Amino acid sequence: MLYVKQKAPQRKALMRFPMHKQESASQGAVDTPVRPPKSDALSTFRLRALIIGVLLIPIDNYWVIQMEKVRDGPYPTTISIFANAIFVLVVLVAINALARRLFPRYALSQAELLAVYTMVCIGAALAGHDMMPIIVQATAAPYHFATPENHWIPLFGRYLPKWLVVSDPEVLKGFYAGHSSLYLRSNLVAWLAPTIWWVSFVIALIFVMMCINVLVRRQWIERERLTFPVIQLPMAMTEPGAELWRNKVMWYGLAIAGGIDLVNGLHFLYPSIPELVVRDVDLRPLITASPWTAIDWMPRSLFPFVIGLGFLLPADLLFSCWFFYLFWKAQMVLSRAMAWDAIPQFPFVKQQAFGGYAAVLLMLAWTSRGYMKQVWRRIVGRQSDLDDAGEAMSYRSAALGAVVGVAILTWFFFEMGLSPLLGVAAFVIYFALSTVIARMRAELGPPVHDLHFSGPDELITQAVGTRNISPQNLTALTHFYWFNRAYRGHPMAFGIEEMKMAQVTRSSQRKFLIAVMIATVVGALATFWAYLHLSYTLGCGTANWRMGSWPLEQFGRLATWLQAPSSPNYQANLAALFGFGFALFLAGMRLRFLGWPFHPIGFAISGSWSMNLVWMPLLVAWLAKVMILRYGGLRLYKQAVPFFLGLILGQMIVGSFWSLLGIILHIPTYSFWGA
Repeated sequence: MLYVKQKAPQRKALMRFPMHKQESASQGAVDTPVRPPKSDALSTFRLRALIIGVLLIPIDNYWVIQMEKVRDGPYPTTISIFANAIFVLVVLVAINALARRLFPRYALSQAELLAVYTMVCIGAALAGHDMMPIIVQATAAPYHFATPENHWIPLFGRYLPKWLVVSDPEVLKGFYAGHSSLYLRSNLVAWLAPTIWWVSFVIALIFVMMCINVLVRRQWIERERLTFPVIQLPMAMTEPGAELWRNKVMWYGLAIAGGIDLVNGLHFLYPSIPELVVRDVDLRPLITASPWTAIDWMPRSLFPFVIGLGFLLPADLLFSCWFFYLFWKAQMVLSRAMAWDAIPQFPFVKQQAFGGYAAVLLMLAWTSRGYMKQVWRRIVGRQSDLDDAGEAMSYRSAALGAVVGVAILTWFFFEMGLSPLLGVAAFVIYFALSTVIARMRAELGPPVHDLHFSGPDELITQAVGTRNISPQNLTALTHFYWFNRAYRGHPMAFGIEEMKMAQVTRSSQRKFLIAVMIATVVGALATFWAYLHLSYTLGCGTANWRMGSWPLEQFGRLATWLQAPSSPNYQANLAALFGFGFALFLAGMRLRFLGWPFHPIGFAISGSWSMNLVWMPLLVAWLAKVMILRYGGLRLYKQAVPFFLGLILGQMIVGSFWSLLGIILHIPTYSFWGA
């Protein structure tokens, strides 16, 4: 077990963060179950790791886009831990084990394996369901989908930045119809400028995230010793002693989860084989009486990998996830019974959840104020208790990088027509949400965190009303859609997690940061290449393509903003304020009452769309964890952890295998996870 040595905290320090308490054995919170390296040799980080990562990213990004855009799933980047990256790591670990036997000098260290894994994750996050593929679509969509009926060009055509859109009908024809080639001169020239500009934007975006991570790293990793549940599996997979792979209990879990997916994959190909139903099945058809029909979509599922991930979470968060999911459903039923749902969007679940996120941010800022004061003293050159010599960059460089990065991003949107004031406000909101998501992952590791349609574009227009924003600003603001539609596979969380892995393996923080930034450049370019290559080959507007209509949602929303200007939505704003206050109340009660089961983060994330898919597996994980801790104690809990890691591994390995088989053979195959 890993424990970072530090001075004994005073009593006051134990209450520095209302959501982060010293967890008891009954909650089952333990540190990352890996042992630190016994020698400096294990922290070796050579150039070969970066080369392997660079070579793997384009292949993996192509695979991700095949899965999530071309084919009907699975959708690995909508989960906290990417199945494709785990599959790649399994292959690397197997090859590395063979190399260690035959050619020991060529074997990769744990740090190198984790660096490659991180690079693959960053690349996949950029190619993921909620990130860069959307902007590739949006670059082509305005002129392709414009019709005399929707009035897009008269409405906002003159406000579109010409250097960021493709308008040539012949170029667009091949993009949407296929049977063409990206490598025609006309296609390459048309896409060159948007690709360069958006890749540059992404590099600046990720760099700001990493600067923020540098500033909070020591507080989260060394002072508060957050457990980072999401990295427990890759850390255990790459542990030098290979203890996870020698553990029979892990193989039992792997066999169960992998066996379920194996049977279901065969059932997909040969329907005569019975199916083991673990995917989502809608419960709505069973409920026919009003007001209970207001629950909307409510699936039940038993995903083994979610049960495995859930078991690693603190028990109070597990309880809060499924409890508050039912809490939101109860609000919807009550609203129908009282006829309050006549008000559009009532009961404003999305807005209440955003208020919860805002409360988490406030609590984080308040309880870290002492640490941030010392960081500030270091930045301005005054005497400080902190030493930044071991950081990826100095605190002064990180702070300057964040400020300059935000300035560059704001300038980018200023050139698109967004006023500097709105630009700064939008990016402050975005990075605030990004920091909260990274914190949630670091402390508690929820399996999903999507926060649909709650980015700066939605919040600003809701708060002040589209009536009070100019058409030019609205057109520019709508381009926030592509990286704010949802926050599922968020790159910033992987950034802070790689810093934790560097610390555990006693590796250079600077080298891991270099790996992340190289992965960002390669991943962004690879995403454009893979999406465009597949589009011109298959046609992203044909039946060969599953996911190509999101620009209709983006620019349809813009058309609504312009055609039907709205005033500030005071009811939605009040709902966000209520969510903010309620989350603060939950945090306060956690401080006052030992064993208080309701977690403010559970309140915030349970209102998300993805929670529909995982609420029941998290309920099962909670029951399993509570029973094991109650009747077996912490000792049995630690013995059981490999079994639940095996559940994650089994489903992700076999699920990825079916995906690769389908791509290779050009046939539909079983998808273990939807979106």
